[in-house]
Amino acid sequence: MRFLVPRVSFIRLLRAACSGAEPLLRIEASAGFVTLFCGDIEAGCEATVERAGVCFLRHSKLRKLLQTYHSDAGHSATIDIEVRHSGIRVGRTRVSRAGWEISLFSNPASAPKMLRFHSPKEENAPAPESQMLMPFVTPRALTTTPPPAQRGPEEL
Repeated sequence: MRFLVPRVSFIRLLRAACSGAEPLLRIEASAGFVTLFCGDIEAGCEATVERAGVCFLRHSKLRKLLQTYHSDAGHSATIDIEVRHSGIRVGRTRVSRAGWEISLFSNPASAPKMLRFHSPKEENAPAPESQMLMPFVTPRALTTTPPPAQRGPEEL
């Protein structure tokens, strides 16, 4: 996936689309447009799309990188963004896929609309250390309530 997009427009779209709590951003580049989806917010603008595709990544990382692109003479009015299976390139900056947790789909028509993080199932999760099971109590509660390990099953 590769597209060129007006720098100011893309930064504004990213700011508007990613204002909620959803950590994953879906970027779709196809048919002369780039569309950003984050949670239930959708925003888009015209772009020069050289290779169509859809990618998912954490918007916080992209926002931090784009903050370095100021409107000085060293940066152009457009941003060239290329996403490959090996990573992402924004302008002249390259970041590996592992560093950003990128998912890439080359066909926008068959790409999923959203991805979700899955937490491990309770039965497969490793048991926490016993110190992590200690209750958070105030000093007063320490003198009046025995810790859970000393209570009988009927008291729990």
